[in-house]
Amino acid sequence: YYSSEALLLGVESRTSSPIRIPRDPDTLSYISDPGLFPCGEGAGYSGGIVSSAVDGLRCAEAAAAA
Repeated sequence: YYSSEALLLGVESRTSSPIRIPRDPDTLSYISDPGLFPCGEGAGYSGGIVSSAVDGLRCAEAAAAA
């Protein structure tokens, strides 16, 4: 982030993602931009509300450790 204030966005939609955004398997960050952490159903890493929540927690922990 460019400042001490950060935005955390969680978008909900009624459709599933037909694609998967590539991310590093160790850091969970986007391969082309290490500061971006694609997660959840929209990024193609889960298939429901519970698995999206779990993936979101994993990404949040990875972002905090970065």
